[in-house]
Amino acid sequence: MRYILSLLAISTLTFASEIRTMPVTPTPESSTVVLAVSMPRKGQVMNNYVPVKFRIDGYALGASSPSERAEEIAVSDMGQTVHVVVDNNPYFPIIGEPIDPFNENGSFWDTTYRFVLPYALDEGFHLMRFFPARSFGESLKGENTFVAVPFYIGAATDEWFDLRSPFLTYNEPSNQMYLQEGKPVLLDFYVTNADLDTDGYKVRLMIDGQVNRILHSWQPYYIYGLPQGKHSIRLQLLDPKNQVVSGPYNDVEQIIFIN
Repeated sequence: MRYILSLLAISTLTFASEIRTMPVTPTPESSTVVLAVSMPRKGQVMNNYVPVKFRIDGYALGASSPSERAEEIAVSDMGQTVHVVVDNNPYFPIIGEPIDPFNENGSFWDTTYRFVLPYALDEGFHLMRFFPARSFGESLKGENTFVAVPFYIGAATDEWFDLRSPFLTYNEPSNQMYLQEGKPVLLDFYVTNADLDTDGYKVRLMIDGQVNRILHSWQPYYIYGLPQGKHSIRLQLLDPKNQVVSGPYNDVEQIIFIN
């Protein structure tokens, strides 16, 4: 038994030592990109048919993102999309046909999109978040590129979330991308109402319950060395005292697969 436990400890240490997390420079983005959501409305009570409507200006959905990063990591064949996150579920990408496609007097850089939430939700409180993303999954982090909308299914309750409080939104890695062994995997998230710093808020990254990294900067990262198979990626938003910030969105775990 002691021998088996020793082998397990060595295996764990070997796995952890082979995983590297490196910060990378954020992809430059225009300050003119603006995302606005008109449905659902803040606090709206809806049934399980949830129509969603948003407008994005200055960002062409479906286009390829020009960047060296697209040659380094997995890329979606959908091109640039808007990522939609409901509660702590994995995001789903939106592109589709715009309601107001460009014409000879218009532009595809200023378009409205409408869709229906693709899965049912339990009754009660929910939070839907929107942000544009590059074709390789990196989120835009400009001043007007993130929208969070609290709403209810069935009936309003006493549950609520203060959008002025610090909270975390998981983005990548995800199974929307074809992740391959031997290639770096993008780690990307959104931090709202908190500045990451050595002495301030931080994000803790845990991989398969073995790798533990503290991230002090809000920027993209590459994860190197993930072997083929199933992996858990867990992110926690920590306060300046290294405690998990209270709230339902500050400890998120998702499962990914490396091919």
